[in-house]
Parts: sequence; C-alpha cells; structure tokens
Amino acid sequence: MANYFKTGFILLVISAVAAGALAVVNGMTVDVIAQAEFEKSVEAYQEIYGDKADTFEPIDEAKKAALVEKYGDIQDVFVAKKGDEIVGYGVNHKASGYGGEMTNAIGLLNDGTIAGFRNIQNGETPGIGTQITEPTYFKGFEGKTFKNGEVKGNKEPSAEDEIPLITGATVSSTAVLKGVNSILPAYEEISAE
Repeated sequence: MANYFKTGFILLVISAVAAGALAVVNGMTVDVIAQAEFEKSVEAYQEIYGDKADTFEPIDEAKKAALVEKYGDIQDVFVAKKGDEIVGYGVNHKASGYGGEMTNAIGLLNDGTIAGFRNIQNGETPGIGTQITEPTYFKGFEGKTFKNGEVKGNKEPSAEDEIPLITGATVSSTAVLKGVNSILPAYEEISAE
C-alpha cells in the first residue's frame, strides 16, 4: 500500500515539474510565435495588395477585441495604407475546411472590391484541398465586388460578385466562401474610423 502512495507521489512531482517546464517554455516562445504570425500575415497582405498599398498596421486592440467578440471568425485586422491614405483593410479569419480549421487572409478595398485572398494555414488534403493555396485560385478573387455584403461561389466565376469553387475540393473552397461571407458584414464597422 505504501508503494502505491510513493509511486503516486513521484508521478505527481514529475507531472508538476513537467507542467512547470512547459509553462516556462511557452512563456518564452509566445512572443516569438506571435511575431512570426504577424510577419506571415503582413507578407500575405503585401502579395494581396501589391502596389495598391505599402504598409499594413494592426487596428486598435480594443476595436479588434470588439470585432472578434461580435464576428467570431475574425482573428486579426490590418489597415492597408498607400502613403498616409487608408486604401482598405486586411482581415485574417478562420474557416472550417475538410481538414479542420484553416486561417485565411482577405484584402478588402475601400471601393467595395476584393484586393485578393491568401490561405495562411490549412490541414486540407494535399493536391486536392490545397488547391486553395495556388495562384490560379487566388486570381479568382481579385477585383470581385462585395458591395452587396456577400460574394457567391461558382465553379466558373464570371459575375462581378463570384469567387471560385473548386471541382473535387468543394468542401475546402466552400469553407473559404463561407469564411469570407462571415466577415464581410464587419467591413462597415472596420472601415468606420
């Protein structure tokens, strides 16, 4: 009986030491991870906006917190500027694809059109769902309008408010469509500065 208590106590001590070590390592790396995610987002927006914008700044933390609370799919919001002029907003948002949660970036211009789209992170099936990470897919977003507060999906998008759905990767591309539409209503609040 005493051996059970002794073994249990030893396991408790080992678990506490391991948990403490994990907490210390997490505390040391959390800022590094946040910086890496920020840089990856800015890189995505540099590709999305091209020469339409030259700087990307996070919005005010209080405003971001209110948007995240109201629109649960929003993860981060960036102000896109060309010089001192605000030309649009970049919104990182999550969506549920075939392989689980994905993170996407959408650039919205103040004229009511989409500057572009990039997938930042996904767990989609390689070669099928990962088609959402390819330049040919990205092209289908550029210049599309969101003036009516939503975009539509189409396997052959030709209308000004249609973005691509991918044959064979319908779940992944539909998740992108739903994700974009889930955050578009927030644009009016984001842009009201």
